[in-house]
Amino acid sequence: MWEKLLELGRPLSMPWIILGDFNCVKSPVEKQLGVPPTWYELKDFADCCLALGLHDAQTTGCYYTWYSNSDSNLVWCKLDRVLLNNDWLEAGLHCTAHFNPPGCLSDHSPDHPNFIPTVEERWGLNVEGTPQFRLCRKLKALKSSLKAFNNLHYGHISVRAKEADLAQQNAQTHLKSNPRDVAVRDSLGDLRKKATFLAKAERHFY
Repeated sequence: MWEKLLELGRPLSMPWIILGDFNCVKSPVEKQLGVPPTWYELKDFADCCLALGLHDAQTTGCYYTWYSNSDSNLVWCKLDRVLLNNDWLEAGLHCTAHFNPPGCLSDHSPDHPNFIPTVEERWGLNVEGTPQFRLCRKLKALKSSLKAFNNLHYGHISVRAKEADLAQQNAQTHLKSNPRDVAVRDSLGDLRKKATFLAKAERHFY
């Protein structure tokens, strides 16, 4: 990943922002508990940021953005971040990133198979104007699409999760009395998959 960022970033002479889950920490203070990170583990990320002049954006909310889901081996890390290059800072552009508590993050939308295509479709819009204007227009279009996406796939999530679970139970009950019903037997896998998916989405939502 670092080689790709260097390849993309070195030729640039304009404001650049990179954000997301980098799946690694950049300094020892970004990991709490567990085995401390070694210099070798930190070096590639730190060297990449130094070579490209990348700096962390101002943040609000939680410092640690990920924790291990284990009561016996709890570890906190800062894996998600927003990085700005020197051109961004010199242009006087403002950016503040807010991080919610890891346990409250709703990550069910990215699990949906249509999430990435939805983002790619809106981000591929042909918009004329300055880079900042194009970015704002694409973000606005994406926000509208994701709102509709959420309403379509996750609206009334508790009711839909309950209905999906009931449909699965009914199919299982039917098969106990009618084990030769091929149609119901073949549909059970899809019913189970849907019930599990919606139950997971409901847990994330609350």
